[in-house]
Amino acid sequence: MVFVELDMKDEAMMMKLLPLYQTYESEISEEVLEEIFPPNNFDENFSYFKRYFSGKTTFICVADGEYGGFVTFHVDGDERRGYADGYEGWGHMSEIYTDRRLRGHGLGKAMVNKAEEELKKLGVRSIYLTDIADNDLFWKSLNYIDTGKIEPNEGGKIYEKHVNKV
Repeated sequence: MVFVELDMKDEAMMMKLLPLYQTYESEISEEVLEEIFPPNNFDENFSYFKRYFSGKTTFICVADGEYGGFVTFHVDGDERRGYADGYEGWGHMSEIYTDRRLRGHGLGKAMVNKAEEELKKLGVRSIYLTDIADNDLFWKSLNYIDTGKIEPNEGGKIYEKHVNKV
């Protein structure tokens, strides 16, 4: 397994990631893929996809030559806001997804570790995320703390972790 940083200018890479992202959106929304991304609206779908990843850092997990998942993150601030207020300067892990066929093999944990490692390089001391998929055991196994707060837009639980001590 290797990590490859998403290059928004690499059309082939974007096209390879698009189906994985669409499956992710379908799973988290619990809607039919074709209803979210109508097949006859490719240009609009692709434009939305590109806007979605713009301004964030995304690493793709490549296993046996296939895209097995991705993790997306940024530093919360004026240029890029996260999903919850009060986290300016924190790392925000905005998306993480593992293909269903590859779950249970440590890819999710590896992707979280990769995001944490990259955010630490940027000087981030704390990371937060919102979980709308009820992955409580997963986040707790990685030492994230359930804050008891709910993100107001999508209703996800907010988890925090301190990664760099002062």
